[in-house]
Amino acid sequence: MPVQAISRTLFDQLHPRRRETTSWIQQEVEWFAERSRVLIGCISRNVHSHEWTFTVEGRDERGEFHAVESLDHIATIEDARALLEASVRKLFATGLKVFPRDRDRLKFA
Repeated sequence: MPVQAISRTLFDQLHPRRRETTSWIQQEVEWFAERSRVLIGCISRNVHSHEWTFTVEGRDERGEFHAVESLDHIATIEDARALLEASVRKLFATGLKVFPRDRDRLKFA
C-alpha cells in the first residue's frame, strides 16, 4: 500500500499547504503520506454538515506542497479513506515526482 497513516505532528513537519479560508469550517482528523513523501493527504470533516473531504498534495517545482486532488461531500470517513488511497495510487502510478501548479500540464491516465 503506497499510503500510510501518519501523525499530525509529522504531517505538519512536511509543511503542507492549508487554506486559511476553510480552517473555520473544516476540521482535519486524519493525515497520510506516501512512503517517499512525494504525496501527502488529509481527511477533514465539515463542522456544519458533518460531511467528509479528502485532499492530496504533491510537491511543485520549488518543493512546496499544493493540492493536486480533492473531493468533498463524502458520506463516511471510510469512503473518504478509500477515495484518498485510490487518488494517491493513481497519482503515484504516473511516476511523477513533481506536480506542477499548472494543472493543464498534468495528464493522468
